[in-house]
Amino acid sequence: MSTEALNIAALPGDAGVQALRRQAADIFTRSGLPGRRNEDWKYTDISRLTATLGETWWQPSAADTAISDNLDIEGLDAYRLVFVAGKFQPQQSSIPDGVQLLPLAELLADDPDERAHCLFKLDESAPLFNGVLAANIALAKDGLCACIGENIKLDKPLYVIHVGNNTAHMLNGLMLGQGAEATLIEHFVGSDANSAGLSNIATYVHLQDNASLTHYRLQLEGAKQFHIGRVEVKQSRDSRYTLHAVELGGSLSRADIVVNLAGTGASCELNGLFVATSRQHIDHHTRIDHNAPHCVSREKYRTVLDGRSHAVFNGKIVVAEGAIQTDSAQSNANLLLSKNAEVDTKPELEIYNDDVKCAHGVTVGQLDETQLFYLKSRGLSEQEARQLLTFAFADEILAAMNIPTIRRFIEHEAFAKLPNMADLEGLLG
Repeated sequence: MSTEALNIAALPGDAGVQALRRQAADIFTRSGLPGRRNEDWKYTDISRLTATLGETWWQPSAADTAISDNLDIEGLDAYRLVFVAGKFQPQQSSIPDGVQLLPLAELLADDPDERAHCLFKLDESAPLFNGVLAANIALAKDGLCACIGENIKLDKPLYVIHVGNNTAHMLNGLMLGQGAEATLIEHFVGSDANSAGLSNIATYVHLQDNASLTHYRLQLEGAKQFHIGRVEVKQSRDSRYTLHAVELGGSLSRADIVVNLAGTGASCELNGLFVATSRQHIDHHTRIDHNAPHCVSREKYRTVLDGRSHAVFNGKIVVAEGAIQTDSAQSNANLLLSKNAEVDTKPELEIYNDDVKCAHGVTVGQLDETQLFYLKSRGLSEQEARQLLTFAFADEILAAMNIPTIRRFIEHEAFAKLPNMADLEGLLG
């Protein structure tokens, strides 16, 4: 594949952006898709992408730009921003006061200033950098660019709906000024279960001093869709970042979460819930860099697997030499409902000073027979006991969601996937 085949010259952007696109295209042409010899991709066979979409998997494809009303979260009170087939839909969107917001396509066409250049980042030495990210930088045409001003506290979440049954590369950027507070909901959904494509999404977040962001990342795409995402967060002094990552859809889904605790007193919390069935494959790689003193990180991921599904979790925490008084904890628990389900999990700690408090833990298993026996002895059927224990296992992640509408939505969508869980709502009352 040549750089010319990517048709970089036809993409929007000034001379500086075009130069970065060409550099990224060269990297992509040279490296291609990451292989399983790459340690970060050892347990994820990305060749499924080319087997389904062909050798030109990266080529953006046309799709219907209509959106059905039943794709969003019913009853959610939020500012709504819609992207369909990788394109912003202004007529279906609403923008709050106090937010400078532009779709990337408009920014590149009309206002190619430093904001665009901040989004087009190209650093092969960056953690978890790979050829798919290079393709995103080379080919991204649209996305969300938002700046929330100093001390602005949004009264409602920014709800970004990505509707994709095609191949699209999108680049998002969100900057919160000093003391600003916001909630971002990224909802990835497909309107056609029989369509196949790739959602290649990169989101960059910068939190200035004492800013706070709660980030919901909800991946519920169609059964034949591929999803490869990256979230990169840079935090300044005393800033706070909370992620709720939910993976329910897609044929193969991979997300890289990279957090840089760059300012003293910064804190982050990463919560993840995977529910997979059939032959779904879900992979999350997380990396938290403690680069400043007195920072706190918490990481909690839970996985429920059925059928022949496969999950991968790799969580790495790096504590720099000068990051004294670091406080970090990580846990990953996995529930296998089928003998054919599989999980590969690898927690990592890399510590370069002694004045820290760090811990990690992993569990993999099936439902506890003793707990099942206890519930059945109290009058529940075998099926009801299994339902309650499965729900209780996932509920620790769900309970951390501070928007009840989202929590109820995820409960319904997650457990509707699993066998014999459709009547769970009635059982819970």
